[in-house]
Amino acid sequence: MNSKKVKEGISLFQCPLCGELLEALTNVHCVTKHQLSKRELIARHGSAKYVAPRITREVQEWIRDAQIISKADFEVAQAAARNQFTRGIAR
Repeated sequence: MNSKKVKEGISLFQCPLCGELLEALTNVHCVTKHQLSKRELIARHGSAKYVAPRITREVQEWIRDAQIISKADFEVAQAAARNQFTRGIAR
């Protein structure tokens, strides 16, 4: 395996007919989306184009930060759960 590809992320292929990005151009995609076999699609429209998507460092950091639950988020959720629980018992 090429270590350069691993560092850059997932490599994708673009369908020559619809432009959808796929991990691999499959016969299933070709038949379900275009009613053509993979061989027919390639014969008529050419091979799938190799695409190596890149995300800027700023966007990568934003994604990483946005996925983390902060302590405040956790505490608010815990307080709401406690509040609902005590209301159920008090009744």
